[in-house]
Amino acid sequence: MKCAVLHAKRDMRLEDRPKPTPRGDQCLIRVRAVGVCGSDVHYFNDMCIGHQIIEAPQPVGHEFAGEVVALGDEVRCVRVGQRVAIEPGVSCKVCRQCLAGRPNCCPNVVFFGTPPVDGCLQEFVLVREEQCIAIPDSMSFAEAAMLEPLQVGIHAYNLVPCRPGDWVVIVGAGSIGQAVLEMVRTAGATRIIVTDKLDYRLDLARRRGATHTVNVTKEEPLAAVLKLTDRLGADVVYEATNSVDGLPQALTLAAIGGRVAAIGIPPVDQITIPASHPRRKQLTVQFIRRSAHSARQALELVAQGKVDVKPWITHRFPLDRVTEAFLLVDGYKDGVLKAVIEL
Repeated sequence: MKCAVLHAKRDMRLEDRPKPTPRGDQCLIRVRAVGVCGSDVHYFNDMCIGHQIIEAPQPVGHEFAGEVVALGDEVRCVRVGQRVAIEPGVSCKVCRQCLAGRPNCCPNVVFFGTPPVDGCLQEFVLVREEQCIAIPDSMSFAEAAMLEPLQVGIHAYNLVPCRPGDWVVIVGAGSIGQAVLEMVRTAGATRIIVTDKLDYRLDLARRRGATHTVNVTKEEPLAAVLKLTDRLGADVVYEATNSVDGLPQALTLAAIGGRVAAIGIPPVDQITIPASHPRRKQLTVQFIRRSAHSARQALELVAQGKVDVKPWITHRFPLDRVTEAFLLVDGYKDGVLKAVIEL
């Protein structure tokens, strides 16, 4: 089978590997669509995210969907031929974090594309039965691959909800920012400001329910938010960038007593944030780790038409053009929001 294997910084190679065989509760998935996530691009550029370091060649990728082609002898509920989205993480279920309802924080979690675990940029992968999420025939594989980033937005909203009448600011209008926008809109938020550097992403945000947008290369974001909020700032701020400036900016935009969800992954492991005004404003800052218990919510929101992920998918590539896809996403070229590798 063909695999896209990351060997070194920006060195992705198409290789042949043996097709795996499912055993026990494993399902063999023919991969049909893989979304290129910002975290995948971090590995592509740096071979690491913080202390998570790729030390041997491996495929990356974790946003994916496909069809079941073979089963281990202990599988009970999944069937061959079923179309599925995949939950990319498997927690241990017995540690303190799992028992507390935080499987996303499990120290023993096995997560696709996070070293040393191979990712899904390959023709076939093995998953546990519990990772399979059946999708309706009306949902394309590419849409199903978008359920994973949508789950991140759902999880952020579940931890840091907003109320109708709140001023909400979303810093960053990539796929995670768009996912958060879908959640606050469906929850009834009526005053939503989205900021970004790219007009085409802000255009999409307006079409999907943002009441105001700010291009931070053309307007000073704090001045713009204060003007819109009668100098109060935002009740809730969701930071969804990959920039070292994202979280510091989010802290400045929050109102006194405001709440900030820190979702984005910056390109370096340490960033500098101001100390005085977050303390003086007594902000509550919640860091977001992947997602937890959000898969069913994501599936139902898309299947019922309450959330539309199709506009996120701006580019499609075959597996043999995977490097081109990563370079496109890394360079924010050609109006890209989400590139999908289709197999």
